[in-house]
Amino acid sequence: MLIRKFFLFLLITVVSSCSLLRDKDSSGGGFLKYKEKYSLTDKSGSFVVEREVGPYSKQKKYVTKYRVLSKQDTSKVLEQSTAISTPGVLGKKFRVLRPFKSQYNVWFEKKKYSNLMWIDLKRKGLMVKMSSPEKQWNGTKFFRFPRGTGLYCYYTQVIECAQFTGFLNKAIKNKGGEMNFHLIWDGYPYIQEQFLNLANNPFENAILKYDGATGDGLKRFSLNVGANVIIYFVNNDLQLSKVFWVSQGLSMVAE
Repeated sequence: MLIRKFFLFLLITVVSSCSLLRDKDSSGGGFLKYKEKYSLTDKSGSFVVEREVGPYSKQKKYVTKYRVLSKQDTSKVLEQSTAISTPGVLGKKFRVLRPFKSQYNVWFEKKKYSNLMWIDLKRKGLMVKMSSPEKQWNGTKFFRFPRGTGLYCYYTQVIECAQFTGFLNKAIKNKGGEMNFHLIWDGYPYIQEQFLNLANNPFENAILKYDGATGDGLKRFSLNVGANVIIYFVNNDLQLSKVFWVSQGLSMVAE
């Protein structure tokens, strides 16, 4: 079992007196599988996003793929990431997706910046290997896991990570709730150059809260991470429909 001795009890608080995530049927967890195309707008312009999530290798791993394409030429990739997690349990009862490995590429002024992240079990932390045209963003760094709930989610996999635990369904059913975890910025350190007020670290404390249903039937969740709030909307199948990161001028809407 992945980092069994390191992971602590999963803390998921829902506004309800009932117990959480006791079994697979009641929690509604499991693997989401879908592909979607989105319109992305931020301070640098308008783009097309292709996003694909689902299990592979006989459901032993779970993958989220994300690509940002030029709106004028959709064959031109401007940013891409792949995040891989593995299913597991905490406290012998709570299902989680455990970060396993991720890769991120972005092009700034036609120059490629890349990272590769993977879990180092022996050292109980995260390895980040960087490759770029700039000296300060090359080489390999180690980051020890911070203390906390023992629940970690990739930034590009937040909704799927929360859905797999059963939190999304439980929070919707109980009309309220929150999930405490550590976010892993799988775009580190390059995402810190694109957005303001992010921790200069791949880890950051985060809380995902359920805000209620919208008039068009979507379910709204807000992610509080550091000084930022990111709003997610999911449909009845718990698939990502919209994302708004107002402070950064970012919106992403399914086409």
